[in-house]
Amino acid sequence: MKKILTGMLITACALWATTIFAQATFDGERALAHIVSQVSFGPREPDNPDAKQKTISYIEQELARFTKRITIQRFNYAGLSGANLWATINGTSATDSGRIMLGAHWDTRPQADKDRDHEQRKKPISGANDGGSGVAALLELARVFALAPPPVTVDFVFFDLEDMGHIDDLPYSIGASEFVAKNPSYRPSAGIILDMVCADNLSIPREVYSQSLAGEVMDTIWTIAKQQNSTVFKDSPGIRIIDDHLAFLRAGIKVVDLIHYPFPDHWHTSADTVDKCSGDSLQQVGDVVQQFIATYNPKELFDYD
Repeated sequence: MKKILTGMLITACALWATTIFAQATFDGERALAHIVSQVSFGPREPDNPDAKQKTISYIEQELARFTKRITIQRFNYAGLSGANLWATINGTSATDSGRIMLGAHWDTRPQADKDRDHEQRKKPISGANDGGSGVAALLELARVFALAPPPVTVDFVFFDLEDMGHIDDLPYSIGASEFVAKNPSYRPSAGIILDMVCADNLSIPREVYSQSLAGEVMDTIWTIAKQQNSTVFKDSPGIRIIDDHLAFLRAGIKVVDLIHYPFPDHWHTSADTVDKCSGDSLQQVGDVVQQFIATYNPKELFDYD
């Protein structure tokens, strides 16, 4: 009887471990559902405060399931009110194995200025891909790392007012710049920005600023992508892109930008809708980022003595 009970206990433990392992795997369809939720709130832009409040509350509520370390940092810029959200999941390593920042902007562009229909150009975009996809990937990664914490501590930072560039002479990446300025002691070992990562024809080349100033991080990500036979990561040079990573690179923090280029046809148009999004694209990006963090070793990455 004791042998039977022991065998049953071992089997139960194995099944439990298998279940947890399966649950702790990035799920592109779960991420896609987060995009649907965000879009349902409406455009997340300054003239739609109700949608913005619903969205940041949604992000906060989702993250609260996985960590209690959540901070909302509010700021003002040129008469606009913004809010960055910062959440942390602690790593398991007893030694100082560093920390990684994962970032995405949660706002959407208030003008569809690239739309072929001139009547649509003054209207806000729904931002399924541009805004929604990065947030969705981060929320799914938070779920995964809550179930299976990696050795390294992971910060999830959601930036506001990224997509105001060239509107009323405003710059891009206001929220990220405010975050870096208001947190001068924040020095993650590395970071990844996710922006427009759900299109069904997703193409992520090596963004030039990222390769030049955070090449070690980028090379490691592309090595993982090659090992996983990912088709969305292109081993070719992109262009210089103004995005949230620049504020960190200027501060000497090695952050890379994973962003679709050439920009998709629906970029900054009324066609940036959920039907353009792919769970498979999200899956490939999520799998690569998950492995990067799960196997992260700053001493090996940067060849420290």
